[in-house]
Amino acid sequence: MSYFKHIKQDVVADPNNTSSDNLTSSNSYTFTGTGTSTLGVVGLQWSLKTDQNATIYIEQSSDNIEWDISYPYNYIASKGGQGETVQATQSYWRIRVVLDVNIDTTYFRLQGVLCPIATPLPSSLSDDSRLRTESTLTGKENTNRHAWITPTLTLATNRSFRLVGTNFDGTLKDTNFWTETIDGTGSVVQRGEIKLITGTGSGSSAMYQSVRRARFVVGSSNLFIGAFKFNDTNVDGNIRRCGAYDDENGYFFELNGDTFSVVYRNGDNPSADDTIISSGSFNGNYGTTFEIDNSNYYKLDIEWTPIGVFFYINNKALHKIAGQHTVRKLTLPIRFENYNDSVTSDNVVFDCLGVVIMRQGELNTNPTYKYATNGTTILKRGAGDLHRITITDNQGSLIAYDGLSAAGTVICNLDAAKTVGTMEFSCPFSIGLTVVVAGTPKMTVVYE
Repeated sequence: MSYFKHIKQDVVADPNNTSSDNLTSSNSYTFTGTGTSTLGVVGLQWSLKTDQNATIYIEQSSDNIEWDISYPYNYIASKGGQGETVQATQSYWRIRVVLDVNIDTTYFRLQGVLCPIATPLPSSLSDDSRLRTESTLTGKENTNRHAWITPTLTLATNRSFRLVGTNFDGTLKDTNFWTETIDGTGSVVQRGEIKLITGTGSGSSAMYQSVRRARFVVGSSNLFIGAFKFNDTNVDGNIRRCGAYDDENGYFFELNGDTFSVVYRNGDNPSADDTIISSGSFNGNYGTTFEIDNSNYYKLDIEWTPIGVFFYINNKALHKIAGQHTVRKLTLPIRFENYNDSVTSDNVVFDCLGVVIMRQGELNTNPTYKYATNGTTILKRGAGDLHRITITDNQGSLIAYDGLSAAGTVICNLDAAKTVGTMEFSCPFSIGLTVVVAGTPKMTVVYE
């Protein structure tokens, strides 16, 4: 009993691993502490508060020379300060902090603490600081998401299906899937990728857009994925955009001069048009800021639902907008564009290696049907899919259009006098489904 009476919990700050000096180019955006003995210490405690994302390394050594153990922790500035306790397993320790991007911190508060008596978590943790014994299906990018288990105790999963988007193989552009719009000295060049080039004309532009739109189905989410290189990043008067959008609605990334932003467009609302969230105001795992490196290709993702949109760069969350009705049309095309205004006549290039919109959910939803009668009938407004037409009496004809009138694009033209039976289709339409029936055929159209 007398032994335990004399145990003293002498917790002390470690000045060798404590600092309030900002990380800048003068210290290569890195703090490296000095090795301190851990003999007589069980818990190695650390805490950090700064305004830039960083990786924190808790390192241990047996000789104060070779640092054989290094535990990394991801510090996300937008989530506030962070601290952990690590178990001492070797004779010395130090703290290293390395910023994720080379941007000066405006404040930096790091403290290391030596604790003789502690019950720290095991030294071996998962990459997001979880106990190794814990099983989890949540991710550090979106920790508020969870997998669903059905009432019959099966895992609820959805597949992803490509809705629009193709490869850019070879040098010949495919006008069946893509439409280009150029102005002035702008041009669109394909050579295994699409290059949007403004040329040196002031006011010149180049735009590429998918012919079809990616149909949005309530209960699923759509995902835009593209690989882009911005090349020249600091060109005043030049704007480059890419995403799922048109002239009225949608979501996109934007580089306007040297200002990088995420944008949602709502032209149907008289009180709003483009809502721009620029670097400095982001809320994702990169922190509040992000700078484009013109030498790199970036994987740019946009994921949207009726009340939320999520922007990602290289699979890492950049910004999210949740609980808002951001646009009025969720069925959107792929678009990317590059244009100069009257301020600049620089030749600017914007590259795309490939781009697609996926549905994160079933490709086919619950179809409906219509018994076709003589005349013109609009079966659906908006995007959908034509599945099949069944003919049981050959007394007339049917023409189906992608559109809201007979002026739309013809999907099929059936002469019932020559056809009886079921014709299977897998024909997506973007604008609507209209059928024009002549005579008195007995036809049933199945679509969604």
